[in-house]
Amino acid sequence: MHALLEILFMAVVGAVIGGFTNYLAIKMLFRPFQAVYIKKWKLPFTPGLIPKRRDEIARQLGEMVVRHLVTPESIEKKLLSAPFQNETKQWLKDAFLQWLDSKWTIPQMAAFFNIDLQEEKVKSWITKNIRIRYGQEKKSLFSQNLWELLPEAVVEKAGKKIPDLADLIIGRICDYISSSQGHGKIEGMIGHFLDDRGMIGAMVKRFIGNLSIADKIQPEIVKALREPGTKATIVEMLEKEWSGIKEKPIGELLPDLPDEEIIGWLDEKLFSLVPVGRLLGIPVQAFVSRYQEKILDEWIPKLTEKGLLFLSGKVYQIIRKLQVAELVRQEVESFPLERLEMLILGITSREFTMITYLGVLLGGLIGIIQGIIALIV
Repeated sequence: MHALLEILFMAVVGAVIGGFTNYLAIKMLFRPFQAVYIKKWKLPFTPGLIPKRRDEIARQLGEMVVRHLVTPESIEKKLLSAPFQNETKQWLKDAFLQWLDSKWTIPQMAAFFNIDLQEEKVKSWITKNIRIRYGQEKKSLFSQNLWELLPEAVVEKAGKKIPDLADLIIGRICDYISSSQGHGKIEGMIGHFLDDRGMIGAMVKRFIGNLSIADKIQPEIVKALREPGTKATIVEMLEKEWSGIKEKPIGELLPDLPDEEIIGWLDEKLFSLVPVGRLLGIPVQAFVSRYQEKILDEWIPKLTEKGLLFLSGKVYQIIRKLQVAELVRQEVESFPLERLEMLILGITSREFTMITYLGVLLGGLIGIIQGIIALIV
């Protein structure tokens, strides 16, 4: 009886020691969180294993995530997988249909992106840009001549039209001189001419008369104008003038443009063609809904495939730019030890309990074996 009690006692002691040591070992994974000092002497095994190796664990965990868990190959495979692409397409289609139902106007869409797009502000912006663009175009235009501004074919064609212009000028002058108004003008000029000649002019007027002189001169002027030499002279003058005009900058040809009047006219014409207030009040969906089927059936699937294909080709660069390993390391290092302990124990509490019970079992068995050996010896 005494031997049995001794063996039982040693089994109980061994079980308590085994269970306690396993429990203590588990706790020492985390506790204490900080090193414990007795004066200047640091207590061994403080801090706990995980707090002591926290930096190394964080670094290795980051490397493990990048090398074995979230690898570029796995992300690329996920992006190009058919299920993921179909889910993305469906998500984009649902988001597009939901957006169509919102009936947003242009100012409302702009407000979503923190942009103020009211009618007066839009008009002010347009007017400002018209003024800026007008000044830029005017400066650029006025520094050029017709050779630079107009196409070469247009300049050459204009030069070839000079003889026709001369014919037109001569024809108009002849028509004017042959008219009653032209006759009266000639008669008046002759009258002024004779009046300026004093007595001799008065005598000529008395004997001949203004009317008869005008009747004689009028057809002669027309005849002289229709002479080939007259046309050649006019053509030569026009060609000379055209050559000078071609070489002059536009700024010299149009020195004093009414800029404010032109800008005001441009504003008026533009706002009459583009009713800003009415356009801003129309829902954006009114412009898009007509293409709804095409967007859903063609554009979204194609954009999704091309977008995911583009992202899959940039996975290596994205991971390198994000520095995932460094990000994981920083997060682990900043994670509170108390929460980390609760998280790990919450996941592995059953296993740790079993380890404690295993220590009790092994300690008890070892105690029994020791008791038997003690009795035999």
